[in-house]
Amino acid sequence: MRTVPSRPEGDERQAALWACVAVVHLAAVGAFLWTRLAHADSDGAFDRGVRTYQSLSGVISDYRFFAPAVASDSRTGFFVEQSDGSSLFEPLTSDEVEVARRYRCIVASGLRANRKTQDVLAQSWAAVMLGVHPEASQVTVVTQSYQLPSMEAWAAGKRPEWAIHYTGTFGRLDAPKSEVSP
Repeated sequence: MRTVPSRPEGDERQAALWACVAVVHLAAVGAFLWTRLAHADSDGAFDRGVRTYQSLSGVISDYRFFAPAVASDSRTGFFVEQSDGSSLFEPLTSDEVEVARRYRCIVASGLRANRKTQDVLAQSWAAVMLGVHPEASQVTVVTQSYQLPSMEAWAAGKRPEWAIHYTGTFGRLDAPKSEVSP
């Protein structure tokens, strides 16, 4: 006759407890990834608890903690000039963290490209902005990169700054020609 090996008392309860903790943790990760819960910014007790849990468990859904060691940041924006002479600024960004990161990756790859490729990329962005703003007469594309100083320059007082890397102005091909001012 074969006997079943005995287990220490309470082993099932401990395993069930850890399984419940794992399920709650996975549910929290899912809530952080697929809802706005990860972006809670009030001072309520629940939101403070959520931020504390995110910090302690590492379930924050972005990788900003790598940023200083990965690469310098970059950004692009568009100055849209209206036909009445007014202008507005439209940044190339998104409220969604992952989409904004992909935009920055596109901009960063454009920064590494040759001038012709940068012009083609900027022309395509300008065409989109002119389509979004049919009343616009021209668009100026501005790309900046965040320049980090060396450690020696930092010690001497130099701080990081946004430097303009690319500018290009693109107008409508179908726009009426403006008169040249004296």
